[in-house]
Amino acid sequence: MTTPHALLITVASALSLAAGLTFAQSWPAKPIKLIVPYEAGGGTDNVARGLAQRMAEGIGGTILIENRPGAGTIVGAEYVAKSPADGYTLFLTTGTAVSINQHMFKQLPYNPEKDFVAVGMLGASPYGLFAHPAVPANTFKDLLTYAKANPGKLNIALGGAGTPTHFALQMLELASGTRFTAVQYKGNASSLADTLGGRTELIMGVPPLILPHVKTGKLKALAITSPTRFPQLPDVPAMAELFPGFEAQTWYGIMAPTGTSRDIIERLNAEIQKYTRDPAVREKWLAQGTVMQSGPPEQLAGYIKAETERWGVLIKRLGLTLE
Repeated sequence: MTTPHALLITVASALSLAAGLTFAQSWPAKPIKLIVPYEAGGGTDNVARGLAQRMAEGIGGTILIENRPGAGTIVGAEYVAKSPADGYTLFLTTGTAVSINQHMFKQLPYNPEKDFVAVGMLGASPYGLFAHPAVPANTFKDLLTYAKANPGKLNIALGGAGTPTHFALQMLELASGTRFTAVQYKGNASSLADTLGGRTELIMGVPPLILPHVKTGKLKALAITSPTRFPQLPDVPAMAELFPGFEAQTWYGIMAPTGTSRDIIERLNAEIQKYTRDPAVREKWLAQGTVMQSGPPEQLAGYIKAETERWGVLIKRLGLTLE
């Protein structure tokens, strides 16, 4: 027999569900903000703008890009974390904001695990390890053998201290027992120029920037940092083939403040999946070094959890922390 109390709870739950469905059906009633924690014009910003236009068409609304760079993505992440969970604020995140910062900083003005809910994965951009022709190694295995016999002798050009390529190198050194000499640069042009000129023997960077020089024989492609081989370099091994579980790449995903309606999340996720599965979109982004991939929100949530654990182990072993 149903008690009056139980009946009240059932009625209240039904009313709450009905209200949520009504809200989701009327959404979006105003422009949606997609927060990008990086400056305009960069790779992440370009990913956001390409997605926003198509996603807006799919949901029948307007999506405005709002760049909030600063403090290693903390500025943008904090803004989203403290925004209303009403479906009108979204976050285009990379691993820095939700997987790495919590291990690098003693305190954050947001909680990566509690303040965001996953909407959908977009894709990932791996890095490649390339060598000057003078390096006495034509394969990844040969390079590691040479590096072990000559610790610190090989200079490798990177995109700066604390960047994904820097972390990727440190992960490789730990996995392989090798040691390289990192040379940090502020831009891709100068690091590439020095490697082409032989001033640094190696470079780790995004494949599309370096591929033209591989085709002309000015550089050798040795390995890729993604879990599987890069489509444009099918003959070049992934580091994971030698070191199972190895992965170091920049990935992109959409998140929202925790508490955002599940109906809205599913509508957005459906549009993300349509976008990332479009052959023309996939070809366009592959040419720029990003392999588009998506799935349900749970896929992104699981990936973030794995990334958080992976980088946590590395950062702890290296003793890397920032105030």
